[in-house]
Amino acid sequence: MRRAAALCTLLSLSWLLQAKEAKLKPEELVEKHLAAIGAPEARAEVKSRMMNGTAEVVFRVGSFGRLTGGSTFASQGNRLRLALKFPHPEYPGEQLAFDGEDVSVGVIHSGRRSELSQFVHEYDSLLKEGLLGGATSTAWCLLDMKSRQPRLNYSGLKKFEGRELHELRYRPRKGLGDFVITLYFEPDTFRHVYTTYVLKIASYMGATPEESARQRDVFYRIREEFGDFRTVDGLTLPHSYKLALTYEGQNQTRLTQWTVAFEEVRHNPELDPSIFAVR
Repeated sequence: MRRAAALCTLLSLSWLLQAKEAKLKPEELVEKHLAAIGAPEARAEVKSRMMNGTAEVVFRVGSFGRLTGGSTFASQGNRLRLALKFPHPEYPGEQLAFDGEDVSVGVIHSGRRSELSQFVHEYDSLLKEGLLGGATSTAWCLLDMKSRQPRLNYSGLKKFEGRELHELRYRPRKGLGDFVITLYFEPDTFRHVYTTYVLKIASYMGATPEESARQRDVFYRIREEFGDFRTVDGLTLPHSYKLALTYEGQNQTRLTQWTVAFEEVRHNPELDPSIFAVR
């Protein structure tokens, strides 16, 4: 009887703790996340950041292949440059940049953009809002809540990728209105470990009922994963970054995955403003 009572007490406490956690306000979750990155003084000290490392791309569905190369993520304030370079003439990599005003992206060959670059070009608020790349950059949206003023919806602890994580819906004040953007945080450390972006483009009406029946909705899905957290200059930052882009269209599905491992992180380097624009 005593063991049963103790078990009931433990279960009750567990439910109470979960209920208490579920009552977190979105702003409280963000505050805990920022504290997990570092003290306010340490965060304020960093004006720019350069992260260098290795990169790998795997074309899994729609086309097949694997390439290895290098990565450079540079940021200063809300400006950033994400560069993935591969030694291949058909696919030299990705160049994504925001100079504080405009987004620019690179081309892969013959003036053609890659699927990822074209997507970011069309939906440039992914960079303007400071979403893509997460806390690897000084442009990370949660570092500047006051000016961005997004709409946040905290859903409590949810299971994602087999883990119980804090789930936070993020809706920019302007732009990306058709996206469902979800941020996930570890329950114990409040580190940001995933972001998912889902865009649904409704099918169009065909000329005939039969043609309409053959149409299907188009989906774009992006998943970012952050890991290997290490402390540099008082800031705990991810040193591994994974990005997956899935396209489900009328007649095909494509999946491409990029993996980055950062080997060097430097704070407050002198950065040439020109690097934040792709020429």
